[in-house]
Amino acid sequence: MNKPKKIIFLLLVFLLIAGWAFAQPLQQFQGTYTDLQAEARKQNKPYFVFFYTNWCMPCRKIMKEGFYDKNFISYVEKNYLAYSIDGESLVTEGKKLANFYNVYFYPMILVFTPQGKVVERMDGYLKPEELTALLKRNVNLKGEPTGEYIYRNDDPPMAANMTPTGKGLYRVHIEKQDSDGYGLQLGVYENYEAIFKEMEKLQARHHRNILIHINEIDGKTVYHLILGPFNSQRAALTYGEVLESRYGIKGIVVVLATMK
Repeated sequence: MNKPKKIIFLLLVFLLIAGWAFAQPLQQFQGTYTDLQAEARKQNKPYFVFFYTNWCMPCRKIMKEGFYDKNFISYVEKNYLAYSIDGESLVTEGKKLANFYNVYFYPMILVFTPQGKVVERMDGYLKPEELTALLKRNVNLKGEPTGEYIYRNDDPPMAANMTPTGKGLYRVHIEKQDSDGYGLQLGVYENYEAIFKEMEKLQARHHRNILIHINEIDGKTVYHLILGPFNSQRAALTYGEVLESRYGIKGIVVVLATMK
């Protein structure tokens, strides 16, 4: 390749890389949900709320693909106000909003009229063109919120006529953990009921780094309750010191590499 052609080739490569690197994501509304509602009324503009979680891979895919798609961005910024929030966050109002709007699946998109009425909700991964179609079919709808939402429970109330049985109903998310790093072991339990109750207490204190190691000792299955993983022994020890000073909970540092 001669020098002029080589220069042109390198320039094209640079422009392609630069275009990718500086691609701008969808511009979203910054502020509280109440601020969003007020702004939508002021502009007489519909809005949508994208509920996601940190562990949700389809959520990340929509953020990476849909929210960087130029056609989707062009349509949204002209016709809608966009808002994203972590539906499990206790730091923001995400958990509160997810409970209020009955969001149990992620990702989920709720589409609202300018006045705040839910007109459609869609869960699961959507391609950019599907996201655009979802918004287009609702862009001209108007209406005040009624307090009734799609997916509401239309069945007659059952609780008053039923006698519940069992030892507890829990919602869990299971993810395989690599045997690497350190953990802070808080206890060893002989049955899952006891460890579930301890997990419930930890989650109430905003702990989300809970691990369970299942092992067999003397022919019996036991469950190790662990917080982690931590990258270093010092980090695990520091976490343990904070835990003991705040809640009086003592733990011992364990090496996760010994657990499969």
